[in-house]
Amino acid sequence: MILIHTPVIKPRIQYIFKHFFCSRMGMEISFTSDLGTFIAHEGHKMSYGEAPLGNEFFISSHGLLTEQGINDIAVEVFDWDGLPVFFAAHKNSNLPFDFFAASFYLITRYEEYHPFTADRLGRYMADQSLAVRHNFLDQPLIDLWYDRFVNIWHAFFEITPPQSKPVGLSLIVDVPQLYSYKYKTVFRSLIEGVHDLFNLKINMFFDRIIVLLGLREDPFEEQFQWVMRLQEDEIPLHFFVLYASLGVHDKSLSVFNKMHQQGIKSISDYVPTAPLASYESSKRPTSLYADMERFSSLIHRPIKTIRQHELILRFPQTYRTFSKLGIKSDYSMQYPELPGFRASTAFPFSFYDLGDEQQTPLIIHSICLSEDHIKNQRFSRKMRQLFLEYEQRLAKLNAPFNVALTNESFNSRSHNANYLGALKKILTHE
Repeated sequence: MILIHTPVIKPRIQYIFKHFFCSRMGMEISFTSDLGTFIAHEGHKMSYGEAPLGNEFFISSHGLLTEQGINDIAVEVFDWDGLPVFFAAHKNSNLPFDFFAASFYLITRYEEYHPFTADRLGRYMADQSLAVRHNFLDQPLIDLWYDRFVNIWHAFFEITPPQSKPVGLSLIVDVPQLYSYKYKTVFRSLIEGVHDLFNLKINMFFDRIIVLLGLREDPFEEQFQWVMRLQEDEIPLHFFVLYASLGVHDKSLSVFNKMHQQGIKSISDYVPTAPLASYESSKRPTSLYADMERFSSLIHRPIKTIRQHELILRFPQTYRTFSKLGIKSDYSMQYPELPGFRASTAFPFSFYDLGDEQQTPLIIHSICLSEDHIKNQRFSRKMRQLFLEYEQRLAKLNAPFNVALTNESFNSRSHNANYLGALKKILTHE
């Protein structure tokens, strides 16, 4: 067991130390503020404060972890052998910065609790983040810090660091519409068809007519063939299906549509399937409870996993709501407009509610790449290059590589033929 001495034992300190020592290193830790207990301890120990107590492993404390509430904090970034760091430490510290406070600042999304300029959907945009301003959004910075910390820690105690197991690729598939054309009302089909025509989407207009006449499969039905193929390749899949009332940003089929219900059941029989929380529920949490109950009754399983449609994250309200509803895992931690690591880590972590100053049971899973990020590269070679850069970067850290797609990704009859071809090669390692 590792004993950690700190002048005061605060929830923030317990949270971030347990994340690294218990969740990541698999070690047991205990805290004390009693000097006698610390000196008498014969095992591995470290102190976290203003000055070392002896010859123990020591990290200089910045002060963030003993504060309460959200304060204006000056963040001055400097270089540590090629890695950006902040919260500089005293010279006696075994690290040149407060690794724990800096990690806490990033992983809790501390900066998103401050006022910000939102986009049209009310979202926090990446260009306002510390990661973009200092060019480390594409790096799982906390994991890179941790990798160095582990090496320094084990060298200090002259022990061999354990080997972590590789994790690899997982695909997160959003299904905002289970069917592209089929099973919609006549009025909705007419409106969408006219919209295609006026926007010169001639191929989609005629494809819609052919499908509605029963002469061709709905393009989204092809996704099931892909599901089977990817399962054969042993690529983990998580499907998130929108099953909520129709709205401006929620354009799924009716929750009362029998074919819609049957389609969701079919998916859930093959792969882990959970709700894509509607845009409307992000504004009215009470509707999320009804949506979850309806989804649970449909697939005959409790809902423990969720993803937010349109990535509407409001701190701490969104995750606080998920926690109160008994959700155990969330897959919404990403930026919609840029690839990279919104919380500066690729590894899952518990949500810490800065409003209530407590750790919650909700586990956050980071997404670093999405369908839009890949499509924005335009050319197949650049799509593949972007994917491989992230895959190789995370493989070096044995970190999870979570990529978010939609069922539109597998539509061979849309304008994404170039993207679909590149995606097939990427996923089949051609």
